[in-house]
Amino acid sequence: MLLLLVALAVSILLTWSYKLVEYCYKLGGGTLQSRYVLYTWVALILLLLPILKGNIVFNLPINITTVIPALIIIFIVNYIVSRYSGYDPVGRFNIVNFAITYPIIEEIIFRGMLLPYLNQALETTEFVEILYMPVSLPIIITAFLFAIAHLQYYKLSSQSIRYMLFAFIGGIFFGAIADLTQSIMFTLLLHIEFNVLAIYFAKKHKNKIRGA
Repeated sequence: MLLLLVALAVSILLTWSYKLVEYCYKLGGGTLQSRYVLYTWVALILLLLPILKGNIVFNLPINITTVIPALIIIFIVNYIVSRYSGYDPVGRFNIVNFAITYPIIEEIIFRGMLLPYLNQALETTEFVEILYMPVSLPIIITAFLFAIAHLQYYKLSSQSIRYMLFAFIGGIFFGAIADLTQSIMFTLLLHIEFNVLAIYFAKKHKNKIRGA
């Protein structure tokens, strides 16, 4: 029971770690420029990596042939869904970080660190199977935490609810892939693909409006 409570507490802290860094900047009277908060957050997560034992951040994937159908399907679905994501980061700093930094850190936190950590603390009984991949309680929990983590960057609105819905569904598939392959390599690539495509379609839509 104690192990479970500790695991849930650690999960919540990591989920809101970006906001905690931002809060510390406020308390210290430091600047709240997003670049300082972001890079401090990244450094903090990387420092925590050795502490959370059993993380799969640097693992090479296994069971590759089993997840190939899922990878192909999700790759195609990403292309379709990203058209309607609503994401539209503005400015070079935000675009680069949305495309690269956030996917890397979020995959490290939710699939690389929290998923194996929760697997140790919770029963990993299969609830359902999707695309030939088992989905367990830790996968569902990390998908939920991944979804609500988006409220660190966006205020609660119909738009942010859409972001969270995409994140929750994507988090289940990403979690299943990471759990089966014991690696975040594929989920990282899929996450970057989705974000890059979201940027591309947002810019394409803007250019179409300007040219109309």
